[in-house]
Amino acid sequence: MFKPVRHLIGAGILTVLTAVSVLLARLLPQFWFSFYTGFSRKAMGLLGTVWGWCPFPAWELLLVLLVLLVIVGLVVAIRKKRVLGWFTALLELALLLVFLFVGLWGLNHFAPTIGEQTGLQVGQYATPQLKAAATYYAEMAGSYATRVERDAEGNIVLPSFSAMSDEAVAAYGRLAAYNDRYSLSVPGAKPLLVSKAFAYTGTTGIFVCLTGEPGVSTETFGLAQPYTICHELGHSLAVAREDEANYLGFLACRASESDLFRYSGYYNAFIYCYNALLEDSPSAARSLWDLCPAEMLRDSDVQVEHNRQYVGVVQDAAQAVNDAYLKSFNEPGVKSYGLVVNYLIAEYLNNGQ
Repeated sequence: MFKPVRHLIGAGILTVLTAVSVLLARLLPQFWFSFYTGFSRKAMGLLGTVWGWCPFPAWELLLVLLVLLVIVGLVVAIRKKRVLGWFTALLELALLLVFLFVGLWGLNHFAPTIGEQTGLQVGQYATPQLKAAATYYAEMAGSYATRVERDAEGNIVLPSFSAMSDEAVAAYGRLAAYNDRYSLSVPGAKPLLVSKAFAYTGTTGIFVCLTGEPGVSTETFGLAQPYTICHELGHSLAVAREDEANYLGFLACRASESDLFRYSGYYNAFIYCYNALLEDSPSAARSLWDLCPAEMLRDSDVQVEHNRQYVGVVQDAAQAVNDAYLKSFNEPGVKSYGLVVNYLIAEYLNNGQ
């Protein structure tokens, strides 16, 4: 019985340490984030560099190995009648991973907002301001829709994934020239080996802080891939909130010298603003499509058809899990992605015009 007790004690210690760190981050944010954000960014840079040699996210392989280890451990435990020891060891391992996740990166959910850090005035906006921002992003997206390379059928021609990752890193480099908080330390994003499976969950990308790797599903609609890559890279900058990662994704796309990246950024900004405006003023929202060139309208139709093939029970379940995860860190669930609209309006009012 000694080993089960030891595992339970270890699990208890890890639970207390995790709870205390969350409590300190929430009660003493000015003190905690005076050092934690910098630590988290350096940790992500170190981990991302360590695993940079792997052409795909190393955590995918590590996860398979972990599952196999757990299964083998269970078989051995049953044969030796030590199931209690196996269960308590598994509990301790799970809580260790939670502790590392929270300690290395997860606490950034409670950090001061990007608006607070940069002085960008972000608030609740009235319908006229939302419509003006949506109109601006629609016009900008439309201007780049006619510039990107297309095939004979009118589909956007994508560069290789590695080329897009390099361009995203370069775009952040241009942002960092104005503000070093945007200076990346990870080598870039990686294509997910299990992209097809992720597509059925409705997930276009994922950042795993335990290995410091931003991963993107190659099944993601082509026009969305540059923006998604920039979004996931934003997480490596110790930005945990989804709306803020969306905002960084837009800034990076806009800073890019690639017409494809700029189109991807402005197009996604327009879609977020359009969806928000659709709730406030459906007629005003629908009228915005009159501003869009035929190429952009076609891209929207193709995206809808592309995404429709993955809709189903698996996606609903995965979204429910993601919703619960975000709410556990005091975010408004999956709705937090759409809150980027407030940042996009603020960006338009301050810099877009």
